[in-house]
Amino acid sequence: MKTLRLAASLIIMMFFVPDLALAQSTNVGTSGAQFLKINAGARAEAMGGAFVGSANDATAMFWNPAGIAQVERGSLSFTNIPWWADVEINQFAFATQVQNIGVFGVSVINLSVPEQEITTVDQPDGTGRFFDANDLMVGVSFARYLLPEFSVGITAKYVSQQIWNERATTLAFDIGTQYNFGYRNLTLGMAVNNFGPDMTYSGSDLARFIPDTNDPAEPPSRRPLANLETLGFPLPLNFQVGVVVDAVDSRYLRWILAADLKNPSDNYEMVSLGNEIEFKLDFASLFGRGGYTINNPDQKWSVGAGLMVDLSGYNVHFDYSYSEHEYLPGVQRISVSLSF
Repeated sequence: MKTLRLAASLIIMMFFVPDLALAQSTNVGTSGAQFLKINAGARAEAMGGAFVGSANDATAMFWNPAGIAQVERGSLSFTNIPWWADVEINQFAFATQVQNIGVFGVSVINLSVPEQEITTVDQPDGTGRFFDANDLMVGVSFARYLLPEFSVGITAKYVSQQIWNERATTLAFDIGTQYNFGYRNLTLGMAVNNFGPDMTYSGSDLARFIPDTNDPAEPPSRRPLANLETLGFPLPLNFQVGVVVDAVDSRYLRWILAADLKNPSDNYEMVSLGNEIEFKLDFASLFGRGGYTINNPDQKWSVGAGLMVDLSGYNVHFDYSYSEHEYLPGVQRISVSLSF
């Protein structure tokens, strides 16, 4: 207990030490599978991504798998993100409690790029053939409480990136913990995401005939066939630690404050600050959310709102977020969730 309290105190201090929180990265742009870095869920995004301590439903699998240990029976979530250039992102998560064992979950992220016509130097107006691209993540998660106040979780996930006839795949893992100190619901969360081997592309378009220098006129069909080998690229490994606390918790109002320190392998270290206000009604709750990220070169602030309706023990959630970006238009997210 004393060790955990000391660790929490040191982590909280880190948020107020600029030299630690705002250190510069020398590895910007060095990893692939960038779709894994797109924030999942409208609620989490509206809070600026300060979510490893707050995560407590099916969407926790995208942030901190330990959070699904709080699912009492079942939780289902779907998020749609209209990305730039007509790119569409869909995120799905489902978690269910298995009595006396723990909570199991399944998560999916799909990013699809619309078809585009292939052009060449000789045919700049198009060849009549088309290509597309698709990113996919499918994860299986498990979490449980080791102590009444301490939960752990792990996710094993299949990651795939495909462009036309080329594909790269790998297996990655997320590991997370949450500890509730019992005072104002103060929770410390830690997570390591996207730990796994490098990805390497392979496919039919990488096949080449080896030229015969002795007889250049030899037909290609008689030349040996070889496959070009691409360089591997690492996954966007990320370590995130955060705290969340109930600043106010009364009969009609709840206000939570959250702060996360993010340490990605391919970008700057960042600090995310978020808050959520819940207005409690008889059969529903209204939510207002806002967040800000320090040292993020692209995205700064986000806002959002939500509605939760209690239908005979089934809680239906509708959440919306808007994120302002530095160089590109703002991004909206819409999430629909069901807790039962």
